[in-house]
Order: sequence, then C-alpha cells, then structure tokens
Amino acid sequence: MGSQLQQKTQGRTTLLEAVNVCLENIGEQPIDNLENEQIQDARVAQRTILEVHKEGQTKGWSWNSEFNYPFERDTKDGVIKVPESVVGFSVNRYAYNGRFQLRGVRVYDLLKRTFLIDLDTLEADVIFLLPWDSVPEAFNRWATIRAARIFSDRTLGSDALFKYTSKDEADAQAELERIELEQEQPNMLSGPYAFPTYQPHTGLMNRRVTTGYSIF
Repeated sequence: MGSQLQQKTQGRTTLLEAVNVCLENIGEQPIDNLENEQIQDARVAQRTILEVHKEGQTKGWSWNSEFNYPFERDTKDGVIKVPESVVGFSVNRYAYNGRFQLRGVRVYDLLKRTFLIDLDTLEADVIFLLPWDSVPEAFNRWATIRAARIFSDRTLGSDALFKYTSKDEADAQAELERIELEQEQPNMLSGPYAFPTYQPHTGLMNRRVTTGYSIF
C-alpha cells in the first residue's frame, strides 16, 4: 500500500480530509464520509472548519475580490440586490459622493434615505465567499490547521495534546501570504489596480464637497 501511495499523484485537500485532520488532532478515529450525522465530533469539526474558512475569506484576497463589479437595478421594485455570497461591498466614494452602502443584501441610498435606486447600474469593489473547492490549496491548508487548533482547544482545552501548534499555523499563513503576493503583485504606487503607474489626478476627478457642489 505504501508503494502505491508513493507513485500516486496527490490531489487537493478535500473537506473530508480536513475533518479527519481535526479528529486526529484530538486522538479520534477518522471517518469515511461526511454524511454520518451520528458522530458528534465530526459534525463539530466540520462546522469549525467552515467557520474558519468563512472568517478567512472576509479579509479579501486576490482570488475572491473583484473591482468595479456591476450590479443591475431590478426593474420591478427599483432596488439593487447583491448575492448573499458578497461579504465586502465598497463603491467609489468620489464617483458616487459616498451615497451608497450595502445593508443586508440591498443597496441603500444614504442621500435619499431609501432602498429605491435611481441608477440602472452601480459598480462596486466586492469580496465574495467561495466554496471549499474554489479557493487555493494554500488557503484550505491554512484553514485546516487553524480549525484543527481551534477544534482541539474547544474539545480538550489542553495545549499539550495539540498535534498542530501556533507555529504550524503561522507557517501555513506565511506560505499563503507568499502565494498571495506572487498572485497579486501589488506595489506602493498603483496598489492592486491595473494602473501602469501612479496617477495623482485621478484622485481629484469628480470630487465633490459635502454640500454636493463641485470644488472646481
């Protein structure tokens, strides 16, 4: 069996494998599938993993963030709704005078104090929650190790019994951030946007004072 595994190409970490890492971290036997609702520790481990997975994504990464994402107004009720998977929503403050923000799954107009939007399309920078299989392996690896530590702490409450330590989590996070930097390639001049260089004049374009009149 060992030689077969040695010659087999390993795939991505599955949610089942992550759950088993959590179980083994407290000395419990691994499970064969995630459908068995009778194993309490397995259910708690899975909830912990998904909790950490969601928490980590809300920070925003190059692979779950989109800039100037268009949202269309519903022609029937006049509101703009966003998917429930959106956990970060920010409009261009200078383009829209800071009028719009996300409340629940609907866009709110702060100026008119209403959910009825007078624009056909609204663009925003957004962060999406992605499922387990749609995120990079490095992120799943970090989420697995962090969840294993949290699960062990909640279940046993003893650092001496942990298989994974804070150093393991820190190492996994460092690798995740290294890959993120390679993917995003940010710089202090243009940030994550696709500008060839710094353009200071763009910060003053369409700028308005609080009274609503142009400064020019």
